[in-house]
Amino acid sequence: MLFIKEYLVNFSVLITIIYLSGFLYKQILVNSGKKFIELSLIVIAILGGWCSMFFGIHLNDSVIFDLRFIPIIIATMYTRNPLYILLIGIGIGFTRFSFGISDAAIAGFITLIILSVVGMMIYWISKAWPVYTKMIVVVFVMNIVNTFSIGFLGVMPIDEYLSIMVPSSLPINIILSIFLLWMVKDLSDEYVYKIDLLNSSRKDPLTQLYNRRAFMHFYDMYTSKKKNYSPLSIAFIDIDHFKKVNDQYGHIVGDVVLQKVSQIISNNLRSVDIISRYGGEEFVVILPLCTKEDVQRVIERIRYTTETHPIVVDHLNISITLSAGVATSPNIHVKQLLQKADEALYVAKANGRNQVAVASHDDSIHGMVARSN
Repeated sequence: MLFIKEYLVNFSVLITIIYLSGFLYKQILVNSGKKFIELSLIVIAILGGWCSMFFGIHLNDSVIFDLRFIPIIIATMYTRNPLYILLIGIGIGFTRFSFGISDAAIAGFITLIILSVVGMMIYWISKAWPVYTKMIVVVFVMNIVNTFSIGFLGVMPIDEYLSIMVPSSLPINIILSIFLLWMVKDLSDEYVYKIDLLNSSRKDPLTQLYNRRAFMHFYDMYTSKKKNYSPLSIAFIDIDHFKKVNDQYGHIVGDVVLQKVSQIISNNLRSVDIISRYGGEEFVVILPLCTKEDVQRVIERIRYTTETHPIVVDHLNISITLSAGVATSPNIHVKQLLQKADEALYVAKANGRNQVAVASHDDSIHGMVARSN
């Protein structure tokens, strides 16, 4: 009865660590760098193995029976780098010596290294496997390897181990492993679903660019005083006479044109730039740390590329031109950039379209490039 109680305590500790690590990831780590996230999860996995030993079943002064191998199973199932499986195994193995150096501690260390190597092998051969097939293989293989490694390394007398520990511990370990893997998968699926839901609420469904609501969030962030992004540039881009495209070719073709134009704009911007569909056929771009001269050059390249490369839709060559307005700080106050770029766009359209208009600090706006439609 005491054996079962201690096992449940061990199991509960791992559940708590898994939930706390999930909470930590969603609330803090998700906004950190990739390397920091990976290092943090490795440390948490090692901590989970150590806690399992701390609350484990101490059969005697040197032998601890616990679920320290579970973090290695989870890493084998979900890691994207097989080296992390080995690092977790080595880390948990070394923490075993915090309970004393003995033959059992050395055997435990060796068992964890063996498990890590087996986990790495499973990782390499299971890349194309369905998730549940991989889960079953990981659970059964790792539990069997763990059980017989302990037996052959002589942690306990072999006859006592095979007759008492294996019949009771192996089935329980398999069941608990499956449950914990299922729990991790459920937490992961829930997180992915929430991220997808968040992204869908921030993305325009047609172009997959940020929508107006998301843009305003980024605009407020970039124009706040918390961090300096100066020179900061804003560009409004509008498809000229887009209504004629819809009237002549239909809205389905018009949607394709919007998608193609959004691709042209995206392909000519940096990864740090924020582009959104502001409404209808109008796009707006945030370009942090981008000078007045650079934003003119970038937007002109977008305008020229669009003008000189007709959009092909169902064997139709559709000629498209763009009008744009840009504004840059510190020549213009950051809180006025959106308004000034919008005013510059209307000047570009009023002056004949197919051109880039630039807002100046003295409230004047001049056209950079002009073309007749």
